[in-house]
Amino acid sequence: MKPNPGGILQISDIVGRDSLIAYLQSTIEQQSILLVAERRTGKTHVLEKFRAMAPDNWAVIKRDIGALRSAPEFVQYVMADLYPHLEAKTNFRNWLQGLGEQLGGAQIGPVKLPNFAPKRWKQILGDAIAHLDENNAIERVVFLWDELPWMLEIIAKSNPQEAMELLDTLRALRQQHAKLRMVFTGSLGLHHIVRGLKEQGYNNTPVNDMLAIEVKPLALADAAGLVARLFADNKLSAAAPELFEDTAKALDGIPFYIHHVVSALLKNSASYAQPLDWQAITAVIDHGIHSSDNPWDLQHYEERTLAYYGKQRPEALALLDVVASSSTNLSIADVIKRAKAAYPLVEQQQWIELTRLLERDHYFQRHADGELGFKFTVVKRWWVWHRGLETVQTGPAT
Repeated sequence: MKPNPGGILQISDIVGRDSLIAYLQSTIEQQSILLVAERRTGKTHVLEKFRAMAPDNWAVIKRDIGALRSAPEFVQYVMADLYPHLEAKTNFRNWLQGLGEQLGGAQIGPVKLPNFAPKRWKQILGDAIAHLDENNAIERVVFLWDELPWMLEIIAKSNPQEAMELLDTLRALRQQHAKLRMVFTGSLGLHHIVRGLKEQGYNNTPVNDMLAIEVKPLALADAAGLVARLFADNKLSAAAPELFEDTAKALDGIPFYIHHVVSALLKNSASYAQPLDWQAITAVIDHGIHSSDNPWDLQHYEERTLAYYGKQRPEALALLDVVASSSTNLSIADVIKRAKAAYPLVEQQQWIELTRLLERDHYFQRHADGELGFKFTVVKRWWVWHRGLETVQTGPAT
């Protein structure tokens, strides 16, 4: 295996995910899934391996829809993706051709699709999904829609009512068709979209029928095994066997960072001269976190707070600074008390809700004792360095 930071891996190189994929398959038998994950934890590779390992009588359709700009455009791509699975064994092809003749069409891949008027897309999508029941060879049709929240955000900016109707339509279709399953995922949490729509009068719960499953970093043994395999396959050697586990821990078990570290080691000819020790690994990790070139794209964690928290961004940054700069985990009360010093007029309930949002967005992790800490060591180290914070030896707030 060659290091491939940020690239698409071969299925055989996606390690430590078999138990998660087995759980996804078992869940899909019963219901649809909301796949939640921090960016770079490997959700896209999980989807790819899930598709590769799916039963033969499942039609698993994966598409990144983050750049689509309307519900009618989304429906066009759904039709194009359904076409290979339905055209030969159902009346779908004739029905689709009839629509194209009536409405005119656009070419997507091998099929000419009708141009859907905004008022017709819901009915046309429902009619298309109904054709699934005509193909007895398919037990499940599973749509893997990556970056669905970004698509909804784009739609909501110009037409919030359409975004609401699309969410409700997809939920209704899941309820009506036993063969149909959906997996929603994206780097932007769907809860932000629903929260924004509720501020504009939306009252429904569009994903309460879906099971939320988190794609977590690799287990320590799997992450250490990945480090060891990358070393062996690229003719690197370790000065001590514990180097693999120590590297995995320092990188939070996230494959993206592991691949980056090994890739950086291979660029230095000195890496081959003698077995690598912890000092050599630390130097590469420090450069990845502290470099102004932002090679690990850590700047994103601050930049996205503007889109995520809007007018509440200053308070969110204050909470993040408090937790990042603390030498220990803190109680929620202590975190809020320290952050509130800069914004004394903000109500307590707003602080609590914002803290919960930061937890849902994978900045914070709440431990068994209820205390908060940064979820990922790499992000915490970068946050402290980037924002020029001093680590504070913390006790209870006074």
